[in-house]
Amino acid sequence: MSRVIRGPLVALAIALVGCDVSPYDLNRPPGGGDGDGGRDDAGGGGDGGSGDPDASGCVATGPDDTCDEIDQDCDGIVDNAFDKQNDPNNCGTCGHRCFSPGALQTCVAGACTLTGCQPGFADLDADPLTCEYRCPLFPTIAEDCNGVDDDCDGMVDETLPAPPSGQCRTTPGTPCAGTTMVCANRGGATRWYCDYAAAVEFDPSVPNGIVLAEQLCDGQDGDCDGVVDDSFPDLGTTCDDGGVGVCRDGGVRRCDPADPTRTTCDLTAPPDAQPASAEACDGLDNDCNGTIDDATGPGRVIDAMDHVTLAGLDYYIDRYEASRPDATGAAAGASSARACSKPMVQPWRAATFATAAAACAAAGKSLCTATQWETACAGSPAATFPYGATFAPDRCNTESHDGVPGGIDDDVVLATGAMGMCTSSLGGFDLSGNLKEWTNDITGQIGGTDIAVLRGGAYDSPSIGATCGFRTSRATVDTVLPTIGFRCCKLTPP
Repeated sequence: MSRVIRGPLVALAIALVGCDVSPYDLNRPPGGGDGDGGRDDAGGGGDGGSGDPDASGCVATGPDDTCDEIDQDCDGIVDNAFDKQNDPNNCGTCGHRCFSPGALQTCVAGACTLTGCQPGFADLDADPLTCEYRCPLFPTIAEDCNGVDDDCDGMVDETLPAPPSGQCRTTPGTPCAGTTMVCANRGGATRWYCDYAAAVEFDPSVPNGIVLAEQLCDGQDGDCDGVVDDSFPDLGTTCDDGGVGVCRDGGVRRCDPADPTRTTCDLTAPPDAQPASAEACDGLDNDCNGTIDDATGPGRVIDAMDHVTLAGLDYYIDRYEASRPDATGAAAGASSARACSKPMVQPWRAATFATAAAACAAAGKSLCTATQWETACAGSPAATFPYGATFAPDRCNTESHDGVPGGIDDDVVLATGAMGMCTSSLGGFDLSGNLKEWTNDITGQIGGTDIAVLRGGAYDSPSIGATCGFRTSRATVDTVLPTIGFRCCKLTPP
């Protein structure tokens, strides 16, 4: 039977002599043990820990059923109840578990070995025992353009199917021509996008990625509708700097290089501003006061007129036959704003009596009376022709003068004052020939229409019709002929 050692002093003595164990070893039960249960007979051992040491000095404390690297039953095998070569909870040593999040491990020959990954995990790093990568999508599917690692291989959108078709605008002749789709992240969203050229105005909120209407004025068809910059209808229209008259700097509206969302007035285009000058009868506001060809006021047009003080008369008469403000040496012009008196321009012809009177009135004048006209033509002393008493075939532009030198005799109208010698002693040009001139000399009516006298003859008149006193040439006031012109008179200085 087992002997029980009583008393703490005896137990301590046995422990020090038999097994040399520390009396303070809390892993040893009181009374010690040698692996045979504390028995002193040779065949004892393993009886639940009698407290007697065995020959090796080991004191058995009980069955070896805890993995703690201690041989509790003193049978020479440490933790004999545990297979540390194959136990995944105690692989190679106690408490060494074969475990990693997402991984499946086992214990082989005392070392943890990876057998696979749990569903939804993958092993992508250099560690042979881990499945460190959690699949973004499970179960996995074939890769698609979505910014997600669909097949759980650690790469995003690396092997993609063919892009969708028919979703992009491909209008020929526009920046959209030939557009295909590309997988991209735009605005924080990854999906298939139309890979439009830089000239296309992109809007990710629209299904095909193009703005509904162009936002940029850049010379490009940004919305691929076949019309360039169609959101800016004022492109190409005229504009100015706000000035008036010739001081106005005009231009054309173009895309603003500093701000592509708007247009700007490009003042480098003509017409360019001119400095202000004295007003001239030319259809322009030369003095930039807002009025074209002023007829009154300090800035009025100063027409070329001659002052006649003869036979008790005192008045002014146009030095040249009337012309339109926009007349040139080659063209009679089209403006009917007022009558002008200036040299070397085509005279105003084919005007009715009323048109002539209105043109003179707009210039602050009136049609000359019979007396005014004839006095200015005859001069002093009074002459038959403006230049003298005897007809000179080439002095004025009458029927005898060849208006186009060479070849046959051409009877054509000439520019005002072109016949430099066709002047009166008082200074007026073309009072004989070139154009017959309306005068405010009414001699009767035909069918209720007034008849007025035409003075001076025209480019096709014979000498008798080109005298200062000839007044037989008459016409109803509504007559329109290319041989008829006029000039104006006034009582005050121009």
